[in-house]
Amino acid sequence: MLIFSKKNDKISKYFYAQQEDVADCFEKFEDFFKLLFSEDATRNALESAKVAVDNAENAADEELIRIVNSMKETFLPATRKNLISLAQATDSIANKCQSIVRKVYLEKIMLPEDVRSDLLQIIATTEDQVRLLYKAIDKLLNDYAGLDKDRKVLYDIRDEESRVDKIEAMLHERMFAADLPLFEKVYYWDVVEKVCNISDLIENIADQIQVMLIEREA
Repeated sequence: MLIFSKKNDKISKYFYAQQEDVADCFEKFEDFFKLLFSEDATRNALESAKVAVDNAENAADEELIRIVNSMKETFLPATRKNLISLAQATDSIANKCQSIVRKVYLEKIMLPEDVRSDLLQIIATTEDQVRLLYKAIDKLLNDYAGLDKDRKVLYDIRDEESRVDKIEAMLHERMFAADLPLFEKVYYWDVVEKVCNISDLIENIADQIQVMLIEREA
């Protein structure tokens, strides 16, 4: 069973293009933080990394617009609504990446050294979630029956989110036990929490796909 028929190949291509742009945006997001924590973190280099995130986010936005516009005369209303909602939720991953990078760049935030490796681990784990989400959406569009029968990829996304939660909790406790003024702890934690929220968002999208499967069972 396929959600997309041959006549909707164009829409399917837009979905894949959007997924690629979102994944690219997250990779650029990770590159920004790796650079930020390196010896090569000049202002010019960080600006270039920020622009790369901006460009990838803009590309994802353009694909979202194509998806929405191409669905005006296709699918039953409920299916159309679900797919547009899924595309919007996926696009928000890129939006959050851009928002965080802009904040860090414009406010010239430099997180404490004992936070950096854990934050990079959170980002790497979240990138695994992005890849799993790409796989889940691919199965939703092209192997619906297979995804409906075996939902392991959705459970894997939740497992990765649990790993992020564990690192986040440990990091939260350690940061607020550090010998820093409270306002600095709160300021730094805001960045960490925003990064962790991307993992939560991806888990929510997995839940959204699960609901789509359940709804089509009725």
